[in-house]
Amino acid sequence: MSWLVWLIVLLAVVVLVMAATGWPHRLRRPRPERGPAPRRVANSSALLTSPVLRERLTRRRMLYAWMGVALVVALAASAALAGRPVQRIVRNESLASRDIVLCLDVSTSMVTTDSKILDTFAQLLDTFEGERVALVAWNSTAQTMVPLTDDYELLKDQFEEIADVLDFRPRRGDPALDRYYQTFPGTLSEDVVGSSLAGDGLASCTLAFDNQVSDRSRSIILATDNQIIDPFRQQIYSVSAAADLAQKDSIRLFFLFGADPEMADPDVSGKDVDAAREDLRDITAEHDGRFYEVDDADTAGRIVEELESDQVDELNTNTQVRITDVPERPAAVLAAIVVVFLAVAAWRRA
Repeated sequence: MSWLVWLIVLLAVVVLVMAATGWPHRLRRPRPERGPAPRRVANSSALLTSPVLRERLTRRRMLYAWMGVALVVALAASAALAGRPVQRIVRNESLASRDIVLCLDVSTSMVTTDSKILDTFAQLLDTFEGERVALVAWNSTAQTMVPLTDDYELLKDQFEEIADVLDFRPRRGDPALDRYYQTFPGTLSEDVVGSSLAGDGLASCTLAFDNQVSDRSRSIILATDNQIIDPFRQQIYSVSAAADLAQKDSIRLFFLFGADPEMADPDVSGKDVDAAREDLRDITAEHDGRFYEVDDADTAGRIVEELESDQVDELNTNTQVRITDVPERPAAVLAAIVVVFLAVAAWRRA
């Protein structure tokens, strides 16, 4: 019914233009005047050219013009109400059976990249309705920041807090390092000499699911630069072995690669950024996972599509369409204009 609204608006505009220009009267043939001829009033020219009178006439014309605009808007709002605006929400309850663990590398080589990753995580939350989401941070060990929950506001607050903590470039003596250690005490262990142990981090994230049943879809989104520093071979699981563990438990894997070349140290980790990317991409392909890069603009949308793809059959058979009347906006506009008209009428009569 949107065409009806525009038709009414167009007709109202045409009527206003015709009334303002006096166009219909110009088409009429002049009729002979009836009654006595008009009389001229002496010395009235000064009154008609008075600035005060002209100002009042201008203000009155502006008032009438604004009232005409308000009338057009009121007609449009009335037409919208008559068309009964509704909101359609397509919802499938099976989506609420999904469990998703966000597995975040918070090693110092990632601090300049994690803010982009957290932005991607926040975009994912905006598409969820009922899914349970957890956040696990890891470095040499893992720390559960938020267990599985559907409280998205809590998760977003945690994302913002972590992004604020990671907003620095690691340097000795930097006070931000103290805050970093206080925020992620569970990601570092005195017994482990190493950093960014992605294999153990992924294995820890597989244990974050609290409901090991087959009717729930489980997914892990692992964000890392794959710059593993393990000089004494203390990592228990390699990334490939941890991916085997996840695949055995029917957990879908999504690898989100992000790296800052200035923070990478190939001499220590044994591979540069390109080699780390290709290594993670190969592991992804071997385990039927999905590989993304944080710098791609459509990463969040593509991840959501893949998260939903394993439930296409359920979506087709269990989809609900909820239709809700939403007359609030046109009703509020119409009520406001009526109040304005009444106020102007009372003012003019006063």
